[in-house]
Amino acid sequence: MSLPAVLYTLSSVPIFASRPFLAAFVTALLARFGTELPWIGDNSIVVALSASPEWFQSTTCIAVLGFWALLEVLSAKSPEVRQVLEQVDGLVKTAVAMLVSFAVIDADTARTIGAIQKAGLSFDSAWALVIGASTWLAAGLRRKAVELVIEADEGDDIGLQSLLAWAENSWAVLGILFLVIFPLAALVLSLLTTLGIWLVRRRAAAREERAKVPCAGCQTPLRPHATRCHGCQHEVAAPRAVGVFGQPKERATDDRTRHAFDLVARKRCPVCASRLAKCAVQQACPTCTRVTFASPAEFERYLDVLAARLPKTLLVSLGLGAIPLLGVIPGVIYYRLNLVAGLRGYIPPLRGCTTRWIVRVIHLAVIVLQPIPVLGALVLPFMCWSTYAIYRRSLAGRAREELAAPARA
Repeated sequence: MSLPAVLYTLSSVPIFASRPFLAAFVTALLARFGTELPWIGDNSIVVALSASPEWFQSTTCIAVLGFWALLEVLSAKSPEVRQVLEQVDGLVKTAVAMLVSFAVIDADTARTIGAIQKAGLSFDSAWALVIGASTWLAAGLRRKAVELVIEADEGDDIGLQSLLAWAENSWAVLGILFLVIFPLAALVLSLLTTLGIWLVRRRAAAREERAKVPCAGCQTPLRPHATRCHGCQHEVAAPRAVGVFGQPKERATDDRTRHAFDLVARKRCPVCASRLAKCAVQQACPTCTRVTFASPAEFERYLDVLAARLPKTLLVSLGLGAIPLLGVIPGVIYYRLNLVAGLRGYIPPLRGCTTRWIVRVIHLAVIVLQPIPVLGALVLPFMCWSTYAIYRRSLAGRAREELAAPARA
């Protein structure tokens, strides 16, 4: 195992924790074609990669990695698909990182694996385990940091998740090239990146704790927009209104009944205001165990609250739609946050992905009309109404299935 191989595998841990298949694909390409490239062909890391086993440099391996890298990039564009993949996120990234490490640190991978089977761990294989464990930890830190973005923009309504996906895709490719040219700097940057992610997550958690207020009955720390204490069930006298991203506002709510539904619309528990992470109609709050939409009547009341927002949202969309081209993006963001987010957040991933594509096809057919005077002003309200109607129908269909199950039981 050479020093360049050690530097490469260690420095690339944050990259594999972000985009494992894309990083593996770029690594395999460098292993096969890197020595033929100008400026970096004689680079020590490129030379070390070129000594990797034939199977890693084979056309078949590169094609397979390229296929999975493409799926990885495409899946990052869909919040629903990303949510499904998060279930196996750590395992996949660890496995891919270890596989690449085995290929990079030892040209005779078969001999290494044979040694593991017969005599236990060699130094090379132990190093691969270190890389795997490091990738697992880095992936966990990344997942916690990404949760902050998801919490702020769960449905990718304002494009935060898309922006993050674009940045991570670019980081996977450019980061590998930077690592090859400046390995020591890349190692330091990798360590700083991992530390930075940890600090961001810790600071966010500390800020959330500081924002909590003590319960008047039992002094349990409560979120400022909670309606009731999850410890002693004491009612909060003046819960704060909930903001567009689920955060508490400075002012108190002026309608407690509507406030509970506003919390639900922002994927928050209507009692303790904890975040509801699942995309399901009925789910128990992780803090107070309160179940969302305990009855069909409660679900219908929730739909009525959202329906009451439709006229104002259509009016704002009409005003923004009257601005050719420039009004489209703020208009779409507005109706997504104000209306659609409260529906989309409770639709399961597979159903949500299908619904999203139906909406996209319809919108692609009408968006070309937006620059046309007068007619274009109606495009945005139509997009708003059609998105609302399709997602409402999708959620209502799912709710009938989930809410009918307990009744049959």
